[in-house]
Amino acid sequence: MTDHIDPAQLWLGVCVGAQVLLVILSVIQANAYHERSLLLHAAATLMGVVVVQVLLGRHALLPPAVFLLVPSLAGLQLLDLVSHAGGLRQGRRWLLGVSAVVLPLLAIVAVYTVWAMAAGMVLWTAVVLMLLARAWRQSQPWIWWLPPGLVALGAAGFHLAVDDAPFALEDAVLVSALLAFWSCVTFIGTGWRDRIFGETRIRLQARNTVDPLTGLGTPMVLMDRVLAARHLTRRYGHPSVLMLVNIDNLGALATEFGLEAAESAVLAAASRVRESLLRDGDVAARLAHARIGVLAEGVAPGQAAATVAGRILVAGLKEPLQAAPAEFLRFRIVLAAVPTDDTPPKVLLQRLNARLDQEVRDASERRIVTLTQEELLS
Repeated sequence: MTDHIDPAQLWLGVCVGAQVLLVILSVIQANAYHERSLLLHAAATLMGVVVVQVLLGRHALLPPAVFLLVPSLAGLQLLDLVSHAGGLRQGRRWLLGVSAVVLPLLAIVAVYTVWAMAAGMVLWTAVVLMLLARAWRQSQPWIWWLPPGLVALGAAGFHLAVDDAPFALEDAVLVSALLAFWSCVTFIGTGWRDRIFGETRIRLQARNTVDPLTGLGTPMVLMDRVLAARHLTRRYGHPSVLMLVNIDNLGALATEFGLEAAESAVLAAASRVRESLLRDGDVAARLAHARIGVLAEGVAPGQAAATVAGRILVAGLKEPLQAAPAEFLRFRIVLAAVPTDDTPPKVLLQRLNARLDQEVRDASERRIVTLTQEELLS
């Protein structure tokens, strides 16, 4: 004799399992990408699972009361999703008030009367529709996923509000299916939105950390690395060297071959300096039109002059420029060990820059100048 499996119970298990899976996925992605909206969605979906459980219980008014916490959390998530949209300050205040204050209070009242749930769903739906209408044009294309899910969530709520208690297994299956659909499409829309805004944040961060012309780092990146190198020197005696590289003949190239040739020379200089660095931990940053800063970690000044600085000079003379086939890059370098005192990196760069200016004015034959700690800090 075989046991008969009720199809309603099977579908209920499928819908609840889908919701639990979405909770797990939302939490994992939220922690991996630091997305608060996915955490709020996970909380709302988990509350939907609780709603399905209490539907099969004995207390007739408990499911509507618990259900009101689902749109409450969903409203807070929607508030986070449309935080980018302008002109919604008043609408966001309304949604925050309804989701964080009104619905939780009505959830308490709904334990005694089902009409509290109906009133809460009507108020919440009106505020959500108003907010979506104003945010629609500013939230393409991911916002297309939200309306079907919100319709399903509202349908589940109104079904519980108008249905007579006690609730049957079929009610639990219907509500669970609607909540699973809402959770799924909202998860897709939220993930799409978060990826779009994540890529935007990366591009904005890249503007602050990468020079748009040469692809080298910015002065901010170099100064941060100098501070980190100073910490390593203090703690472990790990030496580092800061150097400035000047393109001596950049002005002559601009005068003889034009500005385009000079810009091409800057790009070539950046590429050759980058190729000359010995380790992945070394960093090069563009400080001015003709000057590049370099931090070489793990080397003393003498070793840096013989290896990193020497390689940079040779790289400039290795092959002629494409825009000026008869010309080579001529570099001049001033370097010093990163001191362990609290002198700001900006001040160190200014002092190296002043010494490099002097070397350029004097047209010194020395291409690599090493400053002692006394000269650098005086």
